[in-house]
Amino acid sequence: MKLIEHIPLIKQMEIINRLNFFREFSLNERQVLLESFSQLYLISQSRFLFKQFDNDKRLYIVLSGAIVVYKHSHLLDLGTIEPGEFIGEGAFINNRERSTSARAKSDTIVLAITPEALTRLPNVIREKIKDRIIEGMSERITKLNDYLESRG
Repeated sequence: MKLIEHIPLIKQMEIINRLNFFREFSLNERQVLLESFSQLYLISQSRFLFKQFDNDKRLYIVLSGAIVVYKHSHLLDLGTIEPGEFIGEGAFINNRERSTSARAKSDTIVLAITPEALTRLPNVIREKIKDRIIEGMSERITKLNDYLESRG
């Protein structure tokens, strides 16, 4: 995973403006998040974003590319995280080790937010991030329920 340091703010704004995750954020809120509270990383194809049991607590939002999630013990593909979706919310919220592994399906750019950065964010931005995490987790539960029903 390589820290990306030289993408102009205007280019970063163009990227996140296209993503559903940030639809409720004002332009100023997006700028504050990018300038002060997050970092961008490039994960080359087939490289790990993180591995099961890692202590990395960051929340990652996929900006481009795709991340495959799986359990080491099964090597079973649990799903793919696409642009505008997030990964790592369990460790981020509960301050615990990673329960899955995540690997780049293609060259992928992610925006990373630490739990510490979340606590320093202005309230309105912090609440919008929390709302998006809740919405995303709810969508995943619905997909899982649909999957389980289709098998039963």
